[in-house]
Amino acid sequence: MLDITNESDIISKLEYISLDLENIPDFLKETLNFDYKPLKSIDENNYKIYRYIPISEIQILLTPCNRLNTIQEKYGKASTISSYLDSKSEENILKYTTFLKMLKEVDINEIQKLEEQQNSFQIKEPFLVKFSENYLWQIYYSDIEDMYFMLVPTEDLDYAAFFYLLKKQINLKKNNKEEYLYVPISHEQYTGNYLKSSQIADLEKYIWYFTKEWPMTYEVYDKEDRMSLQIVGKTEVYEGIESAYKITLKTREEAEKFYKLLKALFILSNELPHYYCFKMKISEQGGLECRYNNKTITYDSLMELLVKEYEKAKKQIEELEEKRQKLEVCLKILQKESLQKEREYLVKEKQIATYLECKKTFLGKVKYFFKAKKIKKQVSQTVQEDTKEPVEKQEERVQINDIKFSIKEYYTIEDIVEIYKRLDTISQTFKNLQLDTEAQERKIKSLSKKIENATLYIEEIDKHEKSIFEFWKFANKDEQTLLQQGQDEIVVQNKKLEKVFSYPEDFEEIGTVIDKKQRKTFSKNETNAIFIGTTELLDVLNDYENEEKIVDSLEKLKQQAESERILFHQENFDLFGNVVGDSTKIQLLAGKKHRETKKDKLKILEITKNQTIEEYKDKLLEILEDIYEAFEKSDSSVSIPIYYASTGKLGEKPMQVFSISPEEAIKENEEEKIINLYRLNIKEKMPVIYFTNSIYYDNHNKTLPLGMDVTTKCFVRLGDYELEQKQEEEFRIINLVNEFHVDITNIHVYEYEIRKKEEQ
Repeated sequence: MLDITNESDIISKLEYISLDLENIPDFLKETLNFDYKPLKSIDENNYKIYRYIPISEIQILLTPCNRLNTIQEKYGKASTISSYLDSKSEENILKYTTFLKMLKEVDINEIQKLEEQQNSFQIKEPFLVKFSENYLWQIYYSDIEDMYFMLVPTEDLDYAAFFYLLKKQINLKKNNKEEYLYVPISHEQYTGNYLKSSQIADLEKYIWYFTKEWPMTYEVYDKEDRMSLQIVGKTEVYEGIESAYKITLKTREEAEKFYKLLKALFILSNELPHYYCFKMKISEQGGLECRYNNKTITYDSLMELLVKEYEKAKKQIEELEEKRQKLEVCLKILQKESLQKEREYLVKEKQIATYLECKKTFLGKVKYFFKAKKIKKQVSQTVQEDTKEPVEKQEERVQINDIKFSIKEYYTIEDIVEIYKRLDTISQTFKNLQLDTEAQERKIKSLSKKIENATLYIEEIDKHEKSIFEFWKFANKDEQTLLQQGQDEIVVQNKKLEKVFSYPEDFEEIGTVIDKKQRKTFSKNETNAIFIGTTELLDVLNDYENEEKIVDSLEKLKQQAESERILFHQENFDLFGNVVGDSTKIQLLAGKKHRETKKDKLKILEITKNQTIEEYKDKLLEILEDIYEAFEKSDSSVSIPIYYASTGKLGEKPMQVFSISPEEAIKENEEEKIINLYRLNIKEKMPVIYFTNSIYYDNHNKTLPLGMDVTTKCFVRLGDYELEQKQEEEFRIINLVNEFHVDITNIHVYEYEIRKKEEQ
């Protein structure tokens, strides 16, 4: 037996876990023999099952392995805790020593953290199901023995979970109580009680298709062993903003309905992508809800939706079929008209060709003059015989054929796919007919122009057939009026393609372009003035006539200057000016190195101890004038949306701060339950001042990186614009306060198109 009387640390820890090595509880002395068959081909680190397990029902096994060893190796070498607490048997001395070593190395603070965590789980499981350091709980289930056991790898370095469980078991046995442990069950597959593993895999695929983020699915059992299928993940809710979600399916019926709903929407989206675009939004409960045309779709409402969609497609087909048949008749008429125009033109073209051939010789001219009428008649007969086709004369009538449709009380996904594919076919046929009709119309127009030109040419010839001398003179002219060709009129509309701004992809590039432009455009005084506008003094600048506000702001600035020890008692200037730092010091801005110094509002405003209100007001007026001058010189390099978040209406301050990032705008009000998010679509060349790097830093050493690495904000003067609301929508976002508590924020988006007032 090892002597531990001098190991005060071990003794104190034994007391903490209430374990007396001289008087070991009977339940820890039990030697159990049980069978466990580990599953093959399973990811041990991907937990699928989470349970509340009665602590007294967990058997503790220790194994001389590492947590990363295979389950076969860990289980094969495992022994019950009784052998590790046996200090009397020589064969167990090494195990006993290992136990004491583990006890010595464990940190009681880590045990207490686990205890606090598990106490929180007694009220509610974590929102995301899994929790931090869940891998410490190596708990398995033997279906052969219907028993849970914990494998404790002795070669690991973290034993807090083991000693927490041991401490709990000892104390609960003493007090004859029971508590539960919320943990993942290692090496377990889905039970299939609600959905089969293959269905869960498909469900995750469907969710990924709509959210573009792969979800995680868990079977979670509460203390009464009631199961719920819980799916957690992330989805984009608006303009690059992501939110977590958690879908809880408490019954088999709920799970099957949700699975069938997503499967139906997935099939429709894949088979008919031009007709259906479903969006996933955060529901009021923090889960996912499917939206189509701004309406929420549930499994129960799906049948009604399919009926409406079938009727809508049926109506479109009937309308298109009616238009198609009318268009076919119209095309036949145009084709006949085109044929007649071709014949008429051929007659005139042959007559003109005969004249041009005859005028080449003396005899030909004489022959044409004396036999003009006969030649014209022969030409006409020849052309008509060449172009003659057996066309029966009949009155064109439109006969609308009836189209047969399935008439049912409810329609399946197959019915919807079939009828929309049919609609596609008819739509394509109709479009082809439209193109053919337009081509015939252009052809007729071209032939009409050719006939008109030919007629004028022939009339010109006929004018000179009154006398042989006049005709001779006309035919001998070197330059003749040419027969002009008719041309198809093709109207080309030049439309400027405008790049659509995407914040995640384009912000860095656009920030560089804007900063480069503003450095060339704005003077040093103007960038300093804009910097003052980025501070809390913007409220003072927007309310310059408020004397009380100005006095209060000056007092606060003096107090700040005094606290920072840069206030001079006599001088009204700073000896160093803006050069306050060592230019050799390397600084980082968004991971980019530079040797510049941040701007200081106290230095820009030249705050001194003896500064008067009048001097301060004059300085603020200079700041305002410089900002307004900058607005006159500024214009946006791109068309870009900007955002302002508030719990109230969009303000009408002289200068309003917006953000290019909707997420940054929302974060300033993230504690609110309801937020109004205003989106303004800024057009290229509109006056906007962006808060680029050059606004926040001086650039004496010319090392300042280009971009907008400090913030995504900008200045806009709303008074210069007329706002026209374009659309309105709403979405929800989940804020994870901690593992157990979430806040759901409802966000109403108001989108506006803006134009300068003078452009009305």
